[in-house]
Amino acid sequence: MTAFDAPVGIVGAGPVGLVAALRLADFGVPSIVLDSKPGLVKQGSKACLIQGDVLEILDKSGCATPIDDEGVTWRVARTYVADEEIRAVEYPSAPGYGPFVNISQFRIEQVLAERAEAEPLIDLRWGHRVAGVTQDADGVTLTAGTGDEERALRFRHLVACDGVRSTLRELLGVEWTGYTHKDRFLITDIKAELPLAKERHFHYNPSFNPGRQLVMHPQPDDIWRIDWQLPPDADIDAERADGRFDARVRAVIGDVPYEIDWVSTYRFHQRVVARLRVGRVLFAGDAAHALPPYGSRGMNSGIQDADNLAWKLAQIRRGQAGEELLETYHSERYAAARENLAVTEATIRFMVPPHPLRRWARSALLKLSKVLPFAERRVNSGRMAEPYTYRDSPLVPGADRHPLLGAFAPDARLTGPTGPARLRRLLGGGFVGLVLAPDARSAARLVAGIRSGDRTVSTETVVVLPTGSATDGLPDGLTVVHADPADLPSGYTDGSAVWWLVRPDGHLAARSGHGADFASALRTAAGAPGPDGDSGPQRDATLLEGTQI
Repeated sequence: MTAFDAPVGIVGAGPVGLVAALRLADFGVPSIVLDSKPGLVKQGSKACLIQGDVLEILDKSGCATPIDDEGVTWRVARTYVADEEIRAVEYPSAPGYGPFVNISQFRIEQVLAERAEAEPLIDLRWGHRVAGVTQDADGVTLTAGTGDEERALRFRHLVACDGVRSTLRELLGVEWTGYTHKDRFLITDIKAELPLAKERHFHYNPSFNPGRQLVMHPQPDDIWRIDWQLPPDADIDAERADGRFDARVRAVIGDVPYEIDWVSTYRFHQRVVARLRVGRVLFAGDAAHALPPYGSRGMNSGIQDADNLAWKLAQIRRGQAGEELLETYHSERYAAARENLAVTEATIRFMVPPHPLRRWARSALLKLSKVLPFAERRVNSGRMAEPYTYRDSPLVPGADRHPLLGAFAPDARLTGPTGPARLRRLLGGGFVGLVLAPDARSAARLVAGIRSGDRTVSTETVVVLPTGSATDGLPDGLTVVHADPADLPSGYTDGSAVWWLVRPDGHLAARSGHGADFASALRTAAGAPGPDGDSGPQRDATLLEGTQI
């Protein structure tokens, strides 16, 4: 048998590929990351917003704090019609990171790459261009070129994070469903001290881009990102040459000194691969799904892809699950991509109406939005991204029994042995049995039941008691914290003793008031064989038909 160069190969050293490598390293899995570029390349702000929930993923690998410290945190999204504000949505504060942090993708990549290069389990190789890929029952062989030389690398699994123009997607002949929009958009990063609140500003039909849209996002160091929807005949190169581009910018910012940091035009995509799993090759990020910028779903959903996949590959690497577990990567993240596409499609149809009647209806609605609340509520300026809830996953059976099942675990303020703490900081290293109880005695009963089951998958146990409660009678080997019941998010407990099973990606997989239920729930959530040797989640034969290589 050919020796493996690493258990996992990753193609693409953007945010998604780097997070995949870092999360694999968190679980003890080595990887090799290949990228065709000679190193990091600055491309303006690019994906300029990271969600607070996604920063929690980066926090597990020690990368969130510098991004949060340097970025611009905002909580208010303002929407304007014809230069008049019609709505200001304020997003709630959270115990951890702010709801949204604006910072350039390049700076995020710098932080992630620095951490990856310091990690012994990650081999980051620049200047490696993918030339070919084959796979068999045992692994994947990738041919990569460096200059005039090519060499073959062998992996158990390969993760394709090579972007919207994915070479691996082309080599494997993966179907790329959806469409590319015909309208063009202009991104300009300018450095200027503007008299604007550092919030999101979305304009419909403004005087400085009549009949179209414009959105402004603040960035660190007084950089503002401005996105214009362009008319079909716009020629930005010609505008920059003859001075019209300066007039375009001045119409937005007024007579304020500014410097251009970056200019780019683009057409957005509304696409998803038919299969995120093709044998031992897994697609993630823009290689798997390309989305318009509305709501900042691209990079954020891609990082969530990486977090979902990493723990499943780790389970297989440890021998605690079979290859079938990877089918749940496809089913869970494909469903997330479809939801994102549905949200952005609704926004596209409002922003760029497909036919004259829809354009007339939108124009009337925008005029009414200034005076009628029902019309204002129907103005679609893009719903902001949020983590997907795995309601239909085979790893989360009975998700319809509780609104939190399948969701990314809500955070909570806690008090630990050394002072203030957060719930999410206690999650993400593996499976966690989270016990919430009114007193130590009832908590101990649940813990005893949890520990009594025959389990092949290890877990940590975290017990949350009311502030001031005694801990007498609890067994050793637990993390015990306290919380004011009023500070716990709605739904965690009704005052009785319950346990929650939290996956390594922070999603809630099961809940019960009986400790004896835990072992079975853990086997299901981890894709582990049952007591009778049955495998974990079964593959859907209709989804796999015609896609195996």
